[in-house]
Amino acid sequence: MLKKVLLFVMVLFAGAGLGLFAGWKLSSSSELLREWRSFDNPEGHDFFKAYDLMARLEMADMGSATRLQNPVDGPDRRREYLNLILEAAKTGRAQVTDPAALTLVDVEMGITYVRLAMVEQAAGNLAASQTLIQRAQAILKEAGWKDYSEVHLKELVQALNKQDSLCDSPCGGH
Repeated sequence: MLKKVLLFVMVLFAGAGLGLFAGWKLSSSSELLREWRSFDNPEGHDFFKAYDLMARLEMADMGSATRLQNPVDGPDRRREYLNLILEAAKTGRAQVTDPAALTLVDVEMGITYVRLAMVEQAAGNLAASQTLIQRAQAILKEAGWKDYSEVHLKELVQALNKQDSLCDSPCGGH
């Protein structure tokens, strides 16, 4: 008798589990289709372009923080990497139309220019460093930043570098 009760309970739970799984699978499939259709328009395509660009820039941002603190990489290597980030941002910016996304791209470009200025300063290229800081300040001012002083920007970048270098994998942050 006990065996029959246990078998019944096991079959009952297995059936309930399969039923719940089948219902979830059907409802999630229809929800996924409904969500996909909501992006199948020009605004949805713009959103995906902006999202893709921001995801790539976020990964590059964390990578640059790690590379900038790597003692093996010299100034030339750091310059090269930061210039690649700037080129990616400029190329991506040309494909995005959303004003909020454009502002985010501009902020990333401004921060990258500050990082590049700091590399130049450490290498003793003070004139190049000053030019890059001025470029960063102009971009960030245009993006609506209130405090774009050189001291503030360098402190911000140092804090971002420290935060981003602690991430072994993509982690939320700024």
